[in-house]
Amino acid sequence: MTTSSRLLGGLNHEDWLSLSFLSGIGPARLSRLFTYFDQLDRMQETDLLSETDAQPFPDQVNYELLRHLKWPDVTAREAMTYLDHQTLSSEQAEKKRLSLDWLADDYHHLLLQSDPLYPNELKEISVAPAFLYVDGALASFALPKLGIVGARHCTGYGREITRQLASQLARQGISVVSGGARGIDTAAHQGALEAAITPTIAVMGTGLFMHYPKQNKGLFQEILAQGGCLVSEYPLMTEVRPHLFPSRNRIISGLSMGVLVTEASPKSGSLISANYAVQQNREVFALPGRVKDAQAEGCHQLIRQGAILVRHAEDILDEILPASRLQNGETTGTKVMKSTEKKSIKGGNNRRIVSRETLLKQAAGQTKRQLTEDAANTKDTAFSLIEINPKKALPAHLSDNARTVAALLEAESQAMDFDALVRHTQLAAPSMMQVLMELELCQCIENRHGVYVRC
Repeated sequence: MTTSSRLLGGLNHEDWLSLSFLSGIGPARLSRLFTYFDQLDRMQETDLLSETDAQPFPDQVNYELLRHLKWPDVTAREAMTYLDHQTLSSEQAEKKRLSLDWLADDYHHLLLQSDPLYPNELKEISVAPAFLYVDGALASFALPKLGIVGARHCTGYGREITRQLASQLARQGISVVSGGARGIDTAAHQGALEAAITPTIAVMGTGLFMHYPKQNKGLFQEILAQGGCLVSEYPLMTEVRPHLFPSRNRIISGLSMGVLVTEASPKSGSLISANYAVQQNREVFALPGRVKDAQAEGCHQLIRQGAILVRHAEDILDEILPASRLQNGETTGTKVMKSTEKKSIKGGNNRRIVSRETLLKQAAGQTKRQLTEDAANTKDTAFSLIEINPKKALPAHLSDNARTVAALLEAESQAMDFDALVRHTQLAAPSMMQVLMELELCQCIENRHGVYVRC
């Protein structure tokens, strides 16, 4: 278990692990708690909070804070029982014991956002996981990455072209990220493994004890044997639940520099990944198919809406390799892998532990919107790459200060940073921090790399 991250809210890795087993908990609620303390920590580091100003903002977890962050009453009470007395139910304690036993393996990791090895790209996204479970080597986190998604019930053409593209990209040092599912996901991982050069990443929609689908057990073992990894935000024992898979897609796109959709119907879940990619400012690529092929309609829709049409691997490499060179100072990700290689902790194992290269620093104060809890309701929605949405109505319970800030952003019709909002409203920094969190939680504003916009 990684333990080198700074403590936020006085919580260590074991505390975060224990909180994830509570009744009614989920990634979105854990992320909101982590975001609160991360923001508070950054404010204190930059001296934006004086000793007196900091008074309203607890730097430790308490019941009132959890309720303010929209935790259910039963969950908040269970959390405080654990934090005050280190007490869990027998079922929760057994889950914790199994998790700690699993984490004792050198190739099993629990990465908090504050850990140095947590992927920087993932910190940019809405509702970034508070932590990740990782099985395998961490080499691929340091490489340029491309998400590949598509239909589970794909055509032979879609399967073959996906395998070829993934293999060609892997030979150029691109780490393929996909979901480990049947169909296109499987073909993407197989193509990357066929190249046997660059590790591939499978982002699971279940806990890592519950490999899904079961027929891909051999595929997952080969991913690990070739230096790749399996990733999940869910507790190890989490079983297959359909509503968890759409949320998983935001991690596939969040880890990647872009997302390639190779086959998708108009209502395919793969379009959720494309929509997340747009929200996360990632490139979207689409492979054209036959005009009358239902599995190509989703890709054609994406291309009409601005996705990059892919004819061959170079169409992708031309877009993502220049950016990856800027980040890593390398011609290809393969060089990064070689330059960071370390000896395995365990002798006699073919898998290797590789340290992360230093990537571009992300904008300070990046915050998250709650998308996870809505994702389950979007399975049957065809997403557009061009979103023209009316401004969301302000909830009736919103505070007066929050209404003032929302009105200012709407009147100005432009993004404003924290300091500009303070100047225009004359609110104290602590009050402004609380207002921005309130507006973000109700999805009335977005934080886009340190500036705020009305949505």
